[in-house]
Amino acid sequence: MLSMLTRRLASTTTSRPWVTMMAWFLITALFVVFAPRWKDIAYDGDFEYLPDRMNTVAAAKVLDEAFPGERARSEIVLVIGREKNAEASTMPLSDLDLMVGDDLLRRLHHRLAEVSWQRAIRLGYESGPIDDAPEAAQEWLNRAKEELDRSITIDSRFYEAFSQFVPETEPTLTQPRMAISYFDRALLLRALDTDLDQADGDLEDATLLMQEIASAAIPIEQRDLTAWDGMLDLLSWDDAILGSLLSQPAAKLAVVRMSSELAATGNIATLESLDALLSQVREYSLRHVNESQPDVQPLRLEYTGSAAIGGETLIASRDAIRYTESITVLMILLILIIVYRAPLLVAVPMVSIGVAVAVSTGLVALLTDWSIRDVIAWLDMRVFTTSRIFIVVILFGAGTDYCLFLISRLREEAAKSEWNEACRKAMVGVTAALLGSALTTVFGLATLWFAEFGKYHYTGPIIAICLLVGLMVCLTLTPAMLVAIGPSVFWPGIIRPEDRPTKSLFAMPDSSSSGVGRSNTWDWIAITITRRPLLTFVLGIIALLLPAIYGWVNERSVTYDFSSQLDHDADSRRGFRLMSQHFEIGKINPVTVLIVRPEGVPREKLRKEIDTLSKRLYQQPGVVGVRTANDPLGDFPPDREMGLLSSESWRRRALRQHRLAQNYFFSHNPDYQDRLARLDIIVDGDPFSIETAKLVSGIGKMLGEVGGDSDSVWQNSKFFFTGTTPSIIDLRSVTIADNVRIKAAVVVAVLIILIAVIRRIGLCLYLIFTVLLSYYATLGLTVLFFQAAYGDAYVGLDWKLPLFLFVILVAVGQDYNVYLVTRIVEEQKKRPWLSALRYAVSRTGGIITACGMVMAATFFSMTASAWLPTLLNWFGIETDATTGLRGIIELGFALGLGVLIDTFYVRTILVPSFVALSGKRRPKSA
Repeated sequence: MLSMLTRRLASTTTSRPWVTMMAWFLITALFVVFAPRWKDIAYDGDFEYLPDRMNTVAAAKVLDEAFPGERARSEIVLVIGREKNAEASTMPLSDLDLMVGDDLLRRLHHRLAEVSWQRAIRLGYESGPIDDAPEAAQEWLNRAKEELDRSITIDSRFYEAFSQFVPETEPTLTQPRMAISYFDRALLLRALDTDLDQADGDLEDATLLMQEIASAAIPIEQRDLTAWDGMLDLLSWDDAILGSLLSQPAAKLAVVRMSSELAATGNIATLESLDALLSQVREYSLRHVNESQPDVQPLRLEYTGSAAIGGETLIASRDAIRYTESITVLMILLILIIVYRAPLLVAVPMVSIGVAVAVSTGLVALLTDWSIRDVIAWLDMRVFTTSRIFIVVILFGAGTDYCLFLISRLREEAAKSEWNEACRKAMVGVTAALLGSALTTVFGLATLWFAEFGKYHYTGPIIAICLLVGLMVCLTLTPAMLVAIGPSVFWPGIIRPEDRPTKSLFAMPDSSSSGVGRSNTWDWIAITITRRPLLTFVLGIIALLLPAIYGWVNERSVTYDFSSQLDHDADSRRGFRLMSQHFEIGKINPVTVLIVRPEGVPREKLRKEIDTLSKRLYQQPGVVGVRTANDPLGDFPPDREMGLLSSESWRRRALRQHRLAQNYFFSHNPDYQDRLARLDIIVDGDPFSIETAKLVSGIGKMLGEVGGDSDSVWQNSKFFFTGTTPSIIDLRSVTIADNVRIKAAVVVAVLIILIAVIRRIGLCLYLIFTVLLSYYATLGLTVLFFQAAYGDAYVGLDWKLPLFLFVILVAVGQDYNVYLVTRIVEEQKKRPWLSALRYAVSRTGGIITACGMVMAATFFSMTASAWLPTLLNWFGIETDATTGLRGIIELGFALGLGVLIDTFYVRTILVPSFVALSGKRRPKSA
């Protein structure tokens, strides 16, 4: 059946080449024109794709229901301070230093006012008093007015300190004074029809500060604030009530609360806009402060926080995609030129792969768009920013391999038959091997559909779809172009029937039908291995076993620290280090607990019960603070005494009335009112570390016991956890389970395909064993390499690496085994088993090596963001690249190394030696 379909496909393709080519080029044009752009439909993030059954996912749903409207999902933390060392550890910030903070805050408060005002307009506000505005817009109008007041107050304080540094330049909207803040407040007060005298005074002040402000200022509704659209609030050391939480003598914090998730694609624009704002502050005020204090360690202004880390990660992903695609194309071109030294033979695979990439990515983008918009109700597809890297790399690698095998077989057949017949025979000869090779990869990747974690679940099948498109292109468009071009495709070489094929770097000399010629390297390798197969087999296994054991031991030694994905010198990591020198990280990143009772109770009773529960929480290991409605900052533990009329008591009462505390700890939703309480637990430790995760798990266990205690007031209550550490716990739990499930599924799927293609169960089981051994050896060597490369900064490989390495290496790594073994089986029909083995190794050795080098090169191109910017700078080429994404770099290195091991070791030594040993055990009549 398969052979009949293969012959029919070969006949159709070779008899109507121009129809085939026109059809593919038309399809390509349609997808390029009409398919949505990848970046418009790509998703990102990790926590968002946990299964619904996870506690943190349920917590997010409860938060959305109990606290409807805009809520903070991430934050950007701005840090002003000096590196903590022996000299500066106790040196407080001076008034001059704080001037830089005022320059920052006056700009940020104005930006929040702009965003709040625009949000009110989107919610239906046009003009008139706040009380007459739509209810949803009233909060934001109040916020806009408050933030403009704060901006102007801080601006006055800033200018008083900065007056000695004012440059002799034309004033702008924000320098030296915040003229735009006065102007905007005047317009807002007039729109609100209130404090009109104040509005007139503000307009006069704004004009005095900048005469052309009326024409220079863009109307509020026309300002492009897209980058800041997620900005909800600004908390800083300057807040009279919360300021103590964000202040240390030698450092100050400002927290921009964002409605966007930490890995939302919009964070790229936010971070780029923030960089521009911070550059203005550094140039305008920070530079003067550091220049005026030459004997003091320089003051620094940095940023960090979940949104900053997520934004930098996305920027690094974008750069990685750009560099990977460019380097992949260049590497493939270089290898094809070295292999063929024939321009048309280079062009045919490149055109084929270009069509495959365009059609497959367009198809996936279109299907994903339909899925998002529910055009096809049953379709469930998502793509991610980093998915494109895998698609490009695997399509270029696998597609080039398919073309190389087809052209290699065509070279053999063209020396025996006329051109059209040679093309048909070449297709018939390689189609089964290409199908077996492609299907092992497709089915292996498709098994990721069974994963619970969304990124695994969607990414594997998407790559599998693209590979199928690539296979179709290589089995139709590529032979059609070869038929249409004719024998001149080998120009400047010439191939005619009865001629010997033109040599290239990986070409094989012809051999007589009686055996294998011994005039090249692969002849020698084939004979050497098959002479002493037992010795070769044993030594080969032992050599891979040592690194494989190390890989087995370290398989779960991975990191879930998202910040570690970035380079050590990334802006957000520098900011994190500066912040951690002065502040307890747990206070900035607490664990939030939502307690939902089965029935409501009076609010005061609920407060008292929470206070009692918080005392038990303080007894848990690692808990250093519990924030509740009665103690919003969590800085009054049970053992701390507080007088009724003390300043701390007054501050605590003021904190309870703060706008954040009023709407934070209890829900106003009727379904949750007096049933739900929220509290924040401050845990001592790095939120990404395993040790902190164990502490949080202990807290969860204790609260679970409280909810199950029949004598507890919290009996049958539900406890939900949210925050970085609980999300890491859930992510780790899901991905570990997925690793076990998917690995088994991949092995079974690939084994089934191997048995269907090769039809020798013992040999198929051995091929699975070799690729598993190769996987663990690759993992062990990768761990050793990056331990040496990162030194003390090494915290483990990226948590996604083991599974992606396993799936891709097991699936793709079998390609070369399939190519070799199918040729052995084919030759055994015509020769004695030993002669067939030697002939197959000799005839496929060069082309499989070329294919392996192509695939390894494409995978190694994923590391380009680590070295290409530096290389370009050496040659004086400026680049706007940021930092490399360590996860992609590590995976690219591991995959490239694994393919090289499969190509030069497993396929060259382990497989032929095993086939030789199994052949010796056959009856001589065989």
